[in-house]
Amino acid sequence: MATLVLGALGATIGGSIGGSVLGLSGAVIGRAIGATVGRAIDQRVLGGGAEVVETGRIDRFRLSTASEGNPIPRIVGRMRVAGQVIWSTPFEETVNTSGGGGGKGGPSQPQVKEYSYSVSLAIALCEGEILRIGRVWADGRELALDEVPFRLYRGSEDQLPDALIEAVEGERNAPAYRGVAYVVIEDLQLGPFGNRVPQFNFEVVRTSRAAGEVPAPQDLVQGVAMMPGTGEFALSTERVDYAASGLTTRSANVHSAAEVPDLQLSLRNLREEAPQVKSSSLIVSWFGSDLRVGECELKPKVEQSGEDGVQFPWKVSNLTRSTAEILAQQGNGAVYGGTPSDLSVMQAIAAMNDDGMDVTFYPFILMEQLAGNNLPDPYGAAEQPVLPWRGRITTSVAPGFEGSPDRSEAASQEVAQFFGAAAASDFALDYDRPDFGDGSAGAIIRAIVASDGQLRSIPKIVYSGPEEWSYRRFILHQASLCAAAGGVEAFCIGSEMRGLTQIRGTGDTFPAVDQLRDLAAEVKKILPDAKIGYAADWSEYFGYHPQDGSGDVFFHLDPLWADPNIDFVGIDNYMPLSDWRDGKSHLDQSWGSGHDIGYLQANIEGGEGYDWFYGSPEARDGQRRTPIVDDAHGEDWVFRYKDIRNWWGSYHHERRGGGVRIPEPTGWEPGLKPIRFTEYGCAAIDKGANQPNVFLDPKSSESFLPHYSNGLRDDAMQMQYIRALTTYWQRADRNPVFELYGKEMLDLSHSFLWAWDARPWPTFPNDQETWSDGENYLTGHWWSGRSASLPLSTVIAEICIAAGISRFDVSGVRGIVRGYAMNDVQTARADLQPLLFAYGVEAAEIGGELRFYMRADANDIVVPGEKLVREGETPILEEVRSPDPEIVGQVRVHHIESDGRFDLRVGEAGQLVRSGFVQVTDTELPVSLTAAEGIAIAERYLAESRLGRETISLRLPPSWRNVAAGDHLVIEGLEGRWRVDRLEEGSARRIDATRTDPSVFHPSRPASDLSRVKPYRAGAPLAPIFMDLPLLTGSESPHAPHLAVAARPWPGSVAALSSAEEAGYISDTIVRAPAMLGVSETLLVPAAPGVWDRGPALRVRFGSGQLSRRSEAALLAGANVAAIGLGFRPGLGDFPVPGGGSNRSRSVGAFDAPARTERNGAFGPKGWLAYWQPRDDPRWDGGTSKCRAGHGGAAAQLCNRAGAVRDRPSRLQADPNHAPGCRTPSLRTRSPSDDARRRCP
Repeated sequence: MATLVLGALGATIGGSIGGSVLGLSGAVIGRAIGATVGRAIDQRVLGGGAEVVETGRIDRFRLSTASEGNPIPRIVGRMRVAGQVIWSTPFEETVNTSGGGGGKGGPSQPQVKEYSYSVSLAIALCEGEILRIGRVWADGRELALDEVPFRLYRGSEDQLPDALIEAVEGERNAPAYRGVAYVVIEDLQLGPFGNRVPQFNFEVVRTSRAAGEVPAPQDLVQGVAMMPGTGEFALSTERVDYAASGLTTRSANVHSAAEVPDLQLSLRNLREEAPQVKSSSLIVSWFGSDLRVGECELKPKVEQSGEDGVQFPWKVSNLTRSTAEILAQQGNGAVYGGTPSDLSVMQAIAAMNDDGMDVTFYPFILMEQLAGNNLPDPYGAAEQPVLPWRGRITTSVAPGFEGSPDRSEAASQEVAQFFGAAAASDFALDYDRPDFGDGSAGAIIRAIVASDGQLRSIPKIVYSGPEEWSYRRFILHQASLCAAAGGVEAFCIGSEMRGLTQIRGTGDTFPAVDQLRDLAAEVKKILPDAKIGYAADWSEYFGYHPQDGSGDVFFHLDPLWADPNIDFVGIDNYMPLSDWRDGKSHLDQSWGSGHDIGYLQANIEGGEGYDWFYGSPEARDGQRRTPIVDDAHGEDWVFRYKDIRNWWGSYHHERRGGGVRIPEPTGWEPGLKPIRFTEYGCAAIDKGANQPNVFLDPKSSESFLPHYSNGLRDDAMQMQYIRALTTYWQRADRNPVFELYGKEMLDLSHSFLWAWDARPWPTFPNDQETWSDGENYLTGHWWSGRSASLPLSTVIAEICIAAGISRFDVSGVRGIVRGYAMNDVQTARADLQPLLFAYGVEAAEIGGELRFYMRADANDIVVPGEKLVREGETPILEEVRSPDPEIVGQVRVHHIESDGRFDLRVGEAGQLVRSGFVQVTDTELPVSLTAAEGIAIAERYLAESRLGRETISLRLPPSWRNVAAGDHLVIEGLEGRWRVDRLEEGSARRIDATRTDPSVFHPSRPASDLSRVKPYRAGAPLAPIFMDLPLLTGSESPHAPHLAVAARPWPGSVAALSSAEEAGYISDTIVRAPAMLGVSETLLVPAAPGVWDRGPALRVRFGSGQLSRRSEAALLAGANVAAIGLGFRPGLGDFPVPGGGSNRSRSVGAFDAPARTERNGAFGPKGWLAYWQPRDDPRWDGGTSKCRAGHGGAAAQLCNRAGAVRDRPSRLQADPNHAPGCRTPSLRTRSPSDDARRRCP
């Protein structure tokens, strides 16, 4: 590679900006290849021979261009690109003529011509084959999913020409643009964009592959766990809105600009970003009440009781919102999301099945105890811990504690109480058939808005068994849901119930295991074609070793594993894969890094839990490792929880009565059932592989840091764990095939990485107003949002290979690349430069090989003072310190934000200097980073610049060949470490070195790393009410109905259009203020007109707004007019409101005005609509002809105006069941528009 002028003996490629001062090492033996900030820092800092390279500019404006010869960018990871227009058609004009003519003596109508324009175009995105396009922006506005349809050509080398381009240009005249990813947008309507082509931006995901490199997780992961298992409508595949009092609504499951249900978008992201994933577990949670097994009930619960789903209400196992219990509350809401409704669970299963996904249903127990629960703790504490793990459910007093019923009949009875007596025959599929019920508004709206205005039946599971909230009812209900949804590939009858399965009855029996076997048989009746299994904790699956000194060994789950109704052994695998510590004096330091894949794989069938264990916390701290050996019988695997292969391939002999080995084996036979990792994963946290089973959640008592972790986010740790574990078990010599069923021991295709979230990234975790667990994402187990990230080593390797460099070594590189753009045609040196700087990577040519490694991992070489050589008149050691005015006082690192809209962000770091002024350095990195990473880079840059003020020159004997460029020298008698930047051969080895400190590579703790993205609020469906009312002021058109419109959030204004048919809509009126809509909570009793009514007050609950107090004179003049009724047969009354009030329930006195419409003396029932007239009450008064059209079956239509929170119009379709007058509408979402007065199509 011509640009890499490397010498024969060695050279460094600086990994930080600014040369020897700012981290760029140089060498005279070859030229340093430096990462620089441009020319803001003096050339001196680049090290000997290093030169400034102008590179790394950010595309700040992201403007699409159409200029021939412009470079096509190259990207890796996830980036937002503008693209290059590479083909287009001429603009096409369309003229629509309407009006004109007259008839029957009527006046002639003007003829109106409307012009519209369209164009087709192709936009090149980047070089190379991509995985997908995610979000799309037009003029900076994120588009709804498929709002602008396009055809994607991924950039393969065999892609064919686009059919449209070929049709326009002629056969064989259309290029295929092979090797370039591009989109074709056909017949783009330009009206919504001001009759011009908008500026398109695309979120592009491209992977990186290099021969010899371990693939990225997106090429390895075959199954994921779909969490969180909570959220009342989180799993619904159609939009569900909450109905509050007064019919204003908010979306329950649409939280992104894509404007599709969250689960649908999440599944789309999964399908396109992780193409190897063909299976998923689906988690659904009920809530446990107590750690004492005999007292524990499992129930579905709701988040709140005031709002319910409009499209379909929440219902689970015979419970409705009004009959279900509300979850424990913490802060401003429920401690968890509610149990997903039965219908949403069925929808999710059906959607995943339709996607070709193998679904494993995964019932999940969440415990909801909070502080102050006062529940007796079976483990001896004052009360039960906060939000404990389900694996802690045990006897009333835990085994090993005084008074425990363990090993008695009482323990068996407690277990039986927990499991209950529900049977498969107690569950049946039925349907809710919506009707008008008691005539309440809620019943009518549910019927009308059920699905596109059509009445439909809603499936439900009906339970007719014993009155119990037992474990059997929980599991069999979930199995019935799976059957009703069309079935699942597999079903887990439980997970991680370690404390439960280890409870012993009389004779050292295990009653919970017997109960699970019986439960598996019942589930099989409901799901005969599904594979049934149990997901054991990694500390549970292999046996139970009571810590009572007896030496007994029980393979307590073997009866379950061997049961004919169980098809696989499930293991939630969170076994430790490292024992890493900070510093260079711990036992595993020879591996170089805790991220090393070889090190992690050596601990899959080795290390803690296989070769040795720690007998106490003190032993762990001192790394005093006790070997795991079975001196009595030579069966070491019995005590090794990591020895899956020997456990799976051996007969199991229990040891009872003081550790005596039983001659007869258990029911398990070698290789009897395949194994699935029903969960596996690692948190994205420092040293996460030390303890993959722990996580941070401030509200839970189970929140822990991994052993010796500093708690900082570390996405690279999670990535390396996934790469290590999946590739380890892919090898045939480690994953044997059993002849009985002809499959491998470990079924990786149905093993599930924890976790993928049903809440789509990046809405989750950034929308903290909706979800309170967003902060947990930063260091949590989530893979969603991280799936597009790539190993830094692979990206560097790909660049080297593309440049023709064949001899290179990236084994010492760690880190992840979230996204990186190479926007210009440039050298490999320029391609590498921003990456080396951003991630602190050093490079050196050693023995003719280009070696990359982390600067923090450089070798320390101790140099005794007597080894320094004098040459000529030069001093043995020359030390130079630059003056204060040359100190960089502030560093600003400009980068692209990774976890939001890809906005330009600045990471800043600064220090005061004695000279009284601050030298500021700006650096641009076209790299996608988190905010914390940007700040950490700036801090490191600043620290290295201050350390780099000090340089030394020295000479070593020629025999010191172990010193190479990039090494750190520790020189006797001289403080600190010194990085070798320049090395020359001669009669002695001349070295120029710069002061360094490894601690600068350890970032400070960030406060938060979530993206600063404004939460998206899906516009709620408009709630229009047409009211055929008496004349109120005398100025109304007698035939015109009144129109009330409400929505939450209110879009700003709503345009009402009308037409005699489904076309040619014209503007009728603009609704500028929302109506206050409420629901009456007490009866509206009949009263005589014309007198004050001092009878029973009418209580109304309003969904929004506030009422104001008006005088009696104003009241009699027409103020505070309210309509009470069902929308199409209303009554009218006037309400004076004493003292004003809030939007809560309000008791008001009523005066029956002369305009009151009588109801034949009948009572007005509860649940009627109440409409409070706003100041500019709109009327549908655009003329007699319109009203007549309305009576004749016209459709009315409401559109939101541009610039509002929600700019997607809602279509109002007339419903033929409601007459007379203009008809009560139902809502249907149509295509979006940002045109200020656009008519809905």
